[in-house]
Amino acid sequence: MAKMMEPLIVAGRDGVLMTCADGHIRRVFPILAAYIADHPGTIASLHLKRYPLRQQEVTARVLRQAGLGSDKCPAAFTTQGLRPVYEPFWAKLPHTDIFATIAPDILHQLHKGVVKDHLLVWCQKIVGEKALDERFAAMSKSHGLRHFGRGVSMISQWTGTEAKELEKVLLGLLVGRVPARALKAIRGLLDFVYYAQYETHSEDTLSLMQKALESFHRYKQALIDLGVREHFNIPKLHSLVHYVEAIRRLGCLDGTNTESSERLHIDYAKKAYRASSRREYLTQMTTWLQRQEAVERRRAYLAWIDAELMRDLEADKLEDGTDDLDLGDEADGEDSSSNGDDDDEEPEAGAAGEVEEKEGARPTATPVNPDEITLDDEADEVEAPPPPPPPPTQTRFLALDKCLPRRKFLEHF
Repeated sequence: MAKMMEPLIVAGRDGVLMTCADGHIRRVFPILAAYIADHPGTIASLHLKRYPLRQQEVTARVLRQAGLGSDKCPAAFTTQGLRPVYEPFWAKLPHTDIFATIAPDILHQLHKGVVKDHLLVWCQKIVGEKALDERFAAMSKSHGLRHFGRGVSMISQWTGTEAKELEKVLLGLLVGRVPARALKAIRGLLDFVYYAQYETHSEDTLSLMQKALESFHRYKQALIDLGVREHFNIPKLHSLVHYVEAIRRLGCLDGTNTESSERLHIDYAKKAYRASSRREYLTQMTTWLQRQEAVERRRAYLAWIDAELMRDLEADKLEDGTDDLDLGDEADGEDSSSNGDDDDEEPEAGAAGEVEEKEGARPTATPVNPDEITLDDEADEVEAPPPPPPPPTQTRFLALDKCLPRRKFLEHF
């Protein structure tokens, strides 16, 4: 990450000249505005163990002091839960607070985190895993809803799609089996998940989103009373507190959702691993990806060459057409000038009869090539193919002694 972010240090401090959409060249200062990663990736990249509120300058100074030696290691290194990485990639980035750029992640924090890892488990403990699967299977099929015919406990590979389909019907399946206060807490959490997925937000929708989260915290004691949880000190659940503020700072969360980039795991990890021998696969995966990139660059180069050749060919055709047009104009000018000269001169008396004969003469017929084959001659010479011979007559029999009891004869049909 330090090598990837290194160009932003000089560019963010001194600025770079860029051509804007209106055509003017301006000095722009690019900075790191949003950091998008799942929960383990965020912890590993920021070198954290816990989530206390912190500032970048203070944390970077604590890490530098801890790197000088154990004698000068400040107490904040332990109290803030930092990891022994003393020169993080974000320490020298100008105009950037790395802890303020952490963006919410709908896929890993909401769909696969809060809903699949926690909320579904709570519901299974209240209703029972088998009973909840029976309720999923008993649902009638409907357009736009997924029918979990075998329940949800049999799903081994969860994706964001399964979690979204679960969220559509989960609340209705719990009616009659979950106490009212616990049902209100679950409803508040599901409402928050749906508000977080809005593509456009206003102060009204953000207010409703905050009220849904407050509703969950108001009634979550009912889940503790049912023995579902002893506490709710869950990092992914705590991250919901910062969603409204993050939307105001970074915009709607569909732009920071890792669901769109999750598809790249297939192209750059899964396919590369399948192409390896499963032994020392990291080196083989790297080689495979380099070769795939070389193939893609070669294909792009050939496509560019093909487009350039077609463009040159079209230009040559236009030039040839212009030259032919110029030559045609010159020939027409010569004919018109010669016709004008002939009109000015009077024909001689002896040549008058020849002119009249030429005018009254009929055009001679085109000589016929005796070796040429015309379509009519070819049609006369070609004979139609003989009709196919009739199929030989066959007598087929059905052995009824193999399909009917005590029938020992063959019947013709």
